[in-house]
Amino acid sequence: MQDPVDVAAAAERRQGLLIALNFAAVYVLWGSTYLAIRFGVRDLPPALMAGSRFTIAGALLLGWLLWRRVPLPPRTLLGPIALTGLLLLCGGNWLVTWSELTVPSGMAAVIVANLPFFVAGIEAARKDGERLSGVGVIGLLVGFAGMLILMWPKLESMRAGGHGLGDFKGELALLGANLCWACGSIYSRHRIRGIAPLMGVALEMLIAGLVLTAAGLLIGEGPRFHLTTGSALAVAWLIVAGSLGGYSAYIWLLHHVPPAKVSTYAYVNPVIAVFLGWLVLDEALEWRMVLGTGVILGGVAVVNAARVRTRS
Repeated sequence: MQDPVDVAAAAERRQGLLIALNFAAVYVLWGSTYLAIRFGVRDLPPALMAGSRFTIAGALLLGWLLWRRVPLPPRTLLGPIALTGLLLLCGGNWLVTWSELTVPSGMAAVIVANLPFFVAGIEAARKDGERLSGVGVIGLLVGFAGMLILMWPKLESMRAGGHGLGDFKGELALLGANLCWACGSIYSRHRIRGIAPLMGVALEMLIAGLVLTAAGLLIGEGPRFHLTTGSALAVAWLIVAGSLGGYSAYIWLLHHVPPAKVSTYAYVNPVIAVFLGWLVLDEALEWRMVLGTGVILGGVAVVNAARVRTRS
């Protein structure tokens, strides 16, 4: 008979390995998706591209789970699952996809790095959420300063009369994506329980994919959907790496690790996205980009380290 202490230690090691592998998937795979999205939107309209990606990924994952006889969730959870999919994938991911029509992939990833700030604010507003300390507020201000560094050229042009608020539509869409993603992540963690996490992932992707596809057709994106070799490869990578790999790992982590730690993927994604954008797409890597990235990630680190207290 095995020693219970040894069994518990082995289980803890397995859990630690699973956490590490899922973090690696979210860190690395999602960092590469910004480049894939940038490639995809060159030839495909954003709603139909995102819709086809999530519909295919959701159908594949759901079919595999049903073959494995994983039970479907109860009807009472279908509403929360649908809302989570709409917030994370329709609100969050589609806005990122749309923004990359005008925003370079590296810049998009850096702006999305503000996600932990949104998580911190929403958690602080919850009745039993985490409090923001004075140090956490300083971190928020540091992150905001990083955003100003990144956007300073456009702000200067707007002040001089050369630009209007419409020139920031891509950046504003990314901030909206952060808000949707933070709300969906926290809602999912506290509302969807008692089901296999991958079943929730499959249904969220399938529902969001069908909604995005229908929306794309309604707004007239159909005639602009021209699948080229490059865009097909981009969508395939988004399905495999971004959805089946990265998104599944993210949802699993939400159910096993505190949201503050899960949101640290925003530290690593910009580094990978900026490097790939520079290497593959020849996107600019100027001093302002490097400085703004460092300032934002420093602020994120401060906020994440400061959020340690919960309300009684």
